[in-house]
Amino acid sequence: MTRALIFTHHFPSKEAPSRAPYSYHTYRALRRHCDLRVVAPIPWWWRTKTPKLIVSPLREDTSGIEAVFPSYYSIPAFWPAHALAVAASTAPLVAWMRRDFPFDVILAAWAYPDSVGAAHLAKLFRVPLLVTVLGSDVNESGKHFALKPQIASALKSASRVIAVSAALGDRVEDLGVSRSRIEVVRNGVDGELFSIRDRDETRRRLGLPVDRKLAIFVGNLLAVKGVDVLVEAAALLQKKSNLPISVVMVGGGPLADQLKARAQALGISEKVHFTGRVLPTEVPAYMNAADVFCLPSREEGCPNVVLEALASGKPVVASRVGGIPELVDERNGILAPPEDPNALADALISACSRSWDENALRHSVPSLSWNTVGDTYARLINEALIERRND
Repeated sequence: MTRALIFTHHFPSKEAPSRAPYSYHTYRALRRHCDLRVVAPIPWWWRTKTPKLIVSPLREDTSGIEAVFPSYYSIPAFWPAHALAVAASTAPLVAWMRRDFPFDVILAAWAYPDSVGAAHLAKLFRVPLLVTVLGSDVNESGKHFALKPQIASALKSASRVIAVSAALGDRVEDLGVSRSRIEVVRNGVDGELFSIRDRDETRRRLGLPVDRKLAIFVGNLLAVKGVDVLVEAAALLQKKSNLPISVVMVGGGPLADQLKARAQALGISEKVHFTGRVLPTEVPAYMNAADVFCLPSREEGCPNVVLEALASGKPVVASRVGGIPELVDERNGILAPPEDPNALADALISACSRSWDENALRHSVPSLSWNTVGDTYARLINEALIERRND
């Protein structure tokens, strides 16, 4: 069986159980074809509250895949050096792992610093590299004057670059990667976990009102997600319509306090509910509680939450950015321009006023299984290995 080393900090752990659930699903599906180990490099400054973990790597197999979470050592504000620091900090560990796990390929995810660091390791250990890019790792970091050359070089050295949307694939091509080595693999969704269930019963269980329309956001409270735009739009809803609509923000992040303060200043604290961070296992219930799912992002790759909402029979109101238009059209939602609270409020009112066919929404999801994603990854790994043997 092919042995693949997964190299990415985008992997859940006991330390961060809600981190990157898509990684867990992707690699669990790939495990049907390959023997896997994970190295998830974590910057040392993320662990100042648990100093023991800075020097003693966390090791787990709770996901069913053996994983190690080593620290890497760099200067926090000096971003251009992070990728080389990742490679230098983890190379001894990877060399030690290779003695009893002689991996055939490195599969990296997240362009910088993970995949750039992985490119150094792939060259050191003379194995092919496959890279998955996910969104802001290319959309944002790929524009940075000091990071762009490093990202471009790493992606061009990869046997395959897997993009989660066609729009992101175009961005990768703009960085100089041959189109023949770019593969668009959209995320899957667990169709059993995310399914159509009784809305009002779910709301009562979550303590949410049953007498109002609910627009629900799920994700990190970051500027790139447009959550500030959603709060501004929430203030316009009651001015534009008599329809009782509240907003539920599911997730945590650096903007949480700022958003709460803004909601209070706008006098809408009672109509914008913040849940804080929730575990991935709790997300399906919030999807079921929604009348509409809202994702007002400024940039995106292939947002899994959109697929999860649709699989739950919920229409989507989202920004017309990145790979979102590849998933949402007039059949299953409404697209609005980013950074436009007025347009977002109008779209939410329209979506909440319309009758939607839950089953039709669910069937608009390209794949209700992650196994399709795992099968594609296995094919790409096999192609890369064949090419390497034929070189």
